[in-house]
Amino acid sequence: MFIEMFQLLFTIVAVEAALILTLGFGTPVRRVVVKLLDLLKQGRGPLVTKTVAATMLVLFGSVLFSTIQINTRVSESGGVANPTDQVMFANRLLESFLMGK
Repeated sequence: MFIEMFQLLFTIVAVEAALILTLGFGTPVRRVVVKLLDLLKQGRGPLVTKTVAATMLVLFGSVLFSTIQINTRVSESGGVANPTDQVMFANRLLESFLMGK
């Protein structure tokens, strides 16, 4: 069972690598691949938009939850944040800022 899963995974990775190499160089094959991708993606704009919006919402919720946990831990320890909490808080703040951009 695991062997089939690994074979499928490596097949998908190999196809993605071939697609990346094809798109990376300006060959006649690139034009064909771009046209095929265009046809595959046509009419799916709203679905992609909703998927990206849902993903961003989940990520932002995770950052918000983590930030609330850090603030709760700091307030329980007497209002003094240790260096680890400060670094984690700054990282979460940076993530949320970059997500907004």
